[in-house]
Amino acid sequence: MFDERARDVELLDRPDADRGLVERSYGFMKFANSAGGGTRVVRNFLARELARSNVRSARILDLGSGSAEIPLTLARWGAKHGYRLEFTCLDHHAEALALAQEAAEREGREAIVTERADILDYEPIHEFDYAIGSMFFHHLSAEGIGRVIGRLHGFVRKALLINDLRRCALNYLVCRLLTIGIEPEIRHDALLSIARGFRPLELSMILLAHDPAPRVERHWFCRVAGIVRFDRQEGSCRRF
Repeated sequence: MFDERARDVELLDRPDADRGLVERSYGFMKFANSAGGGTRVVRNFLARELARSNVRSARILDLGSGSAEIPLTLARWGAKHGYRLEFTCLDHHAEALALAQEAAEREGREAIVTERADILDYEPIHEFDYAIGSMFFHHLSAEGIGRVIGRLHGFVRKALLINDLRRCALNYLVCRLLTIGIEPEIRHDALLSIARGFRPLELSMILLAHDPAPRVERHWFCRVAGIVRFDRQEGSCRRF
């Protein structure tokens, strides 16, 4: 079952997913990102990039942001270390964005804004330094990933981070154990997310069409991260 990526649709992606399911699902994702290293992947990426560029601020587009749990965590981290991180949290799901907006308002995070849009139709008013997709790209086919990267190429200056799940038996087994006893809808989506995830070589081959030397790494726990650089590519089509 791990030879090829699954193609089934997660329940959370359905337009009729209610607020309760959305809230509980993103609550589980918050646990998964914290305990499973997803937030750490993004933090380490930004720390490297900011040090590499020798800057104290960055404008970041967060794709499929959901409840914006990772941007909120990184905004707190940035403020603690003297960085100003401005996040635009993009999602097509109104209920998820409502959760994100409420959380940002509770914390007084004016540098976090939410926008409801499909990335393929999105018309930003300014460039971004980085784009980040945490457990977003496994929702897309290889062709869909290519379309998104092509779209980002026009208004992301430096790099895209793909922060996702590694498709492997260990990850699937651990998820089955961790989700024993939780509601079936959340368990279904959690397991399907892994089945739709990536093997490192597989992700590398997808990204090679968009970066001559993509960086793909395994991370703890059963995470895979891919980086596509826009700042070393020639002929970049800029709209700004």
